[in-house]
Amino acid sequence: MRTNVTKLVFLLVSVLVCGCGLFEPRVPDEPGTGGVRWIAPTEPESVFVNIKNSLEGKVIGNYAQCFLATPTDSFVFHPDPSDSLELFWLYSRDVFENWTLDVEKTVTQSILDEAASIQLTFALRDTTICTGAEECFFYYKYQLQVIYKVGGTKYYYGLADYHMRGEGGEWFVYMWIDKRDPDFQDFDSWGKLKGTKR
Repeated sequence: MRTNVTKLVFLLVSVLVCGCGLFEPRVPDEPGTGGVRWIAPTEPESVFVNIKNSLEGKVIGNYAQCFLATPTDSFVFHPDPSDSLELFWLYSRDVFENWTLDVEKTVTQSILDEAASIQLTFALRDTTICTGAEECFFYYKYQLQVIYKVGGTKYYYGLADYHMRGEGGEWFVYMWIDKRDPDFQDFDSWGKLKGTKR
């Protein structure tokens, strides 16, 4: 009788150990994701979820994947003209000139490095326009909250026109036109924040 109980226990333990994959390697996170949720950008709206998640999770690799970068066509950023002029007078140069995806990554990494935490909120402010299956235009209001490591919290408000393109079954931002939000005139825009980091 004791032998049967021992065999039964051994059999149950064997099934449990083999069945749960205890000795199998786990599937690793995607490289550079830091465990931050990434949605395959097969729909244009998912790009904005990825931008939000990558900034809040402070994962620059995910953030950069939201923007178009090909040898023939690359991401372009256009600041609010008043931000451009203000920073030109402050720095005696056009900090927004030749803004590329590499510049976008560098300044965003600088913002992430200085932030203890970030919260980003998007709200549609106008109708999304899609011209076929390969191009869409989104018009958002945004609020970016940055809690800085050195102390203090700052809010950035603005309007963003995102021009998006579908390529290879995925969507990317190829142009970002940033504007100050007239409802929050006493606050800097995200675009101005980016300009101060260049």
